[in-house]
Amino acid sequence: MNEADVERFLKDKGLWQGPITLRALKGGYLNEVLSVTTGPARLVFKRFAPETSGTLFPNSPTDEARALERLAGLDVAPRLVGFWADLSLMVYDYVEGRPWQSGTADVARLLLRKEAANAVGFRPVPLDPAGILAEGDALFARCTAPPLGRRPAPCDLPPPSRLSLVHTDLGPGNLIGHGPGLRIIDWQCPAAGDLAEDIYSFLSPAFQILSEHAPLTPAEGAEFWTVFANRPELHARYTVLRPFYAWRMAAYCLWRSETRPEPEIRARYATAFAAELAHMDSHDAD
Repeated sequence: MNEADVERFLKDKGLWQGPITLRALKGGYLNEVLSVTTGPARLVFKRFAPETSGTLFPNSPTDEARALERLAGLDVAPRLVGFWADLSLMVYDYVEGRPWQSGTADVARLLLRKEAANAVGFRPVPLDPAGILAEGDALFARCTAPPLGRRPAPCDLPPPSRLSLVHTDLGPGNLIGHGPGLRIIDWQCPAAGDLAEDIYSFLSPAFQILSEHAPLTPAEGAEFWTVFANRPELHARYTVLRPFYAWRMAAYCLWRSETRPEPEIRARYATAFAAELAHMDSHDAD
């Protein structure tokens, strides 16, 4: 979108508050994202690429809009200004700050605030080791290279006591700000699932590497878990599920390392793949 298009749109929707400036934002690997200042207001314009399927991270603008509505007032996500499905365009308040750099306890507290959101109606994701492994197996089947790692043996695990609204892509690039002002952005692939999945996403080396952040240290992992000190059952559940999530994410990274067109992104996925296999086999991770 150019400046004239944005100004015309703002005026048409009653959002124009004065002269505008535009700045392109890093919108992950898929969608077009702009920072738009109009008078004193600062907004984000997000224009979605076509919806995707057959991936761990579908791109659904309708689901993102619904997630932001469910999260309103919880100090978890940006405030939704509007969504225009016919234009594949969403506008929400700009979140001040940089992508997450440090303070794992801040992320844990953010996830606890998120637990107040209602997950009913969002797509289901696997909750048990067998289902998670099956998704990884399907991704490995698309790859030309072998997984080069030990497939974890499935085990029985009852479902969580309640479903959570999970982000599913909780790397540092989708965490903006710090302290109480930390927010989660890019909700285009939410699900009704297990809180352990979002915990895994943040703690996993692959998600950190793909956001161009170093994998977390053991001390940072320990800091994260202090916030859940009164939830030992959650830590235990995460510990059981971690190798299965890691198998699935390793498969995704290998597939992307073979299929992305950009050499530097393929290389990043290859690094994340190797790190995730090592994470899967580690007995003392996090």
